[in-house]
Amino acid sequence: MPELAALDLTHTLTRLNTPIVMAQGRHDQVAPPSAAERYAESLQAPHKQLVWFEQSAHMPHLEEPGRFRQLLAQVRQVTVNGQPA
Repeated sequence: MPELAALDLTHTLTRLNTPIVMAQGRHDQVAPPSAAERYAESLQAPHKQLVWFEQSAHMPHLEEPGRFRQLLAQVRQVTVNGQPA
């Protein structure tokens, strides 16, 4: 855990060569929203999207499962057809 706590992705993973969608719980205390915003702003990627889950903390896939499934369906639609659902 100490290594994980010291990890700063803004310095160690600055670029991705693939599109990325980040799902972030607004009330997350494990991975604070401010850190997610900072990382999303600094990350270089062909496309990046930070999606907020306003009623979630660290597990939006469990706390807002319907909305999370919708997000996955949208990502899949764009991946398969090149356009939003």
